[in-house]
Amino acid sequence: MLSVAASCKKDDADIQTLPNNKIIQSSILGVNGPTSGTVKQELTFNILLHLTDTTQKFDHFTDSTFNHIKIIRLFSSSKGRDSTLVDKASNTITYKFNADTAGTYYLKFYKPDNSDKTAIIDTVYIK
Repeated sequence: MLSVAASCKKDDADIQTLPNNKIIQSSILGVNGPTSGTVKQELTFNILLHLTDTTQKFDHFTDSTFNHIKIIRLFSSSKGRDSTLVDKASNTITYKFNADTAGTYYLKFYKPDNSDKTAIIDTVYIK
């Protein structure tokens, strides 16, 4: 089960694109989170994302699960100039994860190239 503190998880069908609004997959610079937990315990991961300019803001995560591998992608949107963001800013977004069963889980945080070679992989042991 997944929940996100910064935003609700959205399926692609739920994403509304406003006029002049562009949704793009964002670069993830780093991930920091726990390496272990218990069944149904909510674990928090801090994700450092890179925004290329002042028009971008965090929008949503998408994820898919295969066995104990969770693939996570982060998207931002361009909603016009926002004076509260710093040019080429880095922001920390919170991602919540919990598992329904014990085991070893691999959380793969993909960058825009969607390559396994550049994905940031966190291993989490659930007791």
